[in-house]
Amino acid sequence: MLRCPKCGSREIYPVAGGYTGWIYRCKKCGYQGALVLEYDEEEPESGDRRQ
Repeated sequence: MLRCPKCGSREIYPVAGGYTGWIYRCKKCGYQGALVLEYDEEEPESGDRRQ
């Protein structure tokens, strides 16, 4: 499961890809970039982010 690194939303989808990898965009906060967070399905759905 992919999540946005900025807001933690699951509403993130690829917008471009190719030899260098994928670029993702978050529908919730507008983040756009190659870095996304990947979680197992069993992860709790809490919105808090550990820092």
